[in-house]
Amino acid sequence: MVRDVRGPFGLRRENQRADVKLTFYRSRITDVIRRSNDLRFSKVAEQTIAGIEAEARVDTGGFYIQVGATFMTTNKVCDESAAVMADSQEGCVPNCVKYGFPSGYLPTQATPKTSANWTVGGRFLDRRLDVGGRLIYHGAYDNPFFEHQVDLPWQQQIQSYAFNVPYTWATIVTADAYARFRVGDRLSAELVGTNLNNRYFADPLTRSLMPVPGRTVRVILTGRFRRSPEFRPRRR
Repeated sequence: MVRDVRGPFGLRRENQRADVKLTFYRSRITDVIRRSNDLRFSKVAEQTIAGIEAEARVDTGGFYIQVGATFMTTNKVCDESAAVMADSQEGCVPNCVKYGFPSGYLPTQATPKTSANWTVGGRFLDRRLDVGGRLIYHGAYDNPFFEHQVDLPWQQQIQSYAFNVPYTWATIVTADAYARFRVGDRLSAELVGTNLNNRYFADPLTRSLMPVPGRTVRVILTGRFRRSPEFRPRRR
């Protein structure tokens, strides 16, 4: 659902924008294929993923602000047989678990339950200079069943987690900034700073435990060239 809200902000020019976008999603997948920690493939009955995404922006042509957020309401996997096989001795694994059963690799595909980003900036010098900043937020990993297992004495823990520990992360907030200057029709310069607060973390949206780069500053020059009309390639 997208709604134009330029009217309440008094924005009527062609280069001005103000809108709100709201998305609800729900996906139910049956016979989900998974891989176990001993490299065997099997199927679980179903996985349900649902959530809400929201975006809003206001752009006056000079100043602009954009906000986006996602909230995952459901990410559960259900299978009675998989629950029994995950802990056949104690039977402590429920038929439906968050993200996936400990004996498979679905838990390592978890994404943040909540994420948000906020961008604010402005255009100056007849729109030749664009300066702005961005904040990015990811909520901490949240899996009550896994956290309960970690808190137990090792003798009582489900052994299938031993070689299949899910990726986890704490709350993450990073700050970026940028400045773009159009020198002319063919040349532009850009100064970009990412992770300016120098956070040390693994990106929860990737499947790698390699940490992201620390505080990084880049200078980019972009030039566009075109061939002169008088130029004629020499024939051999």
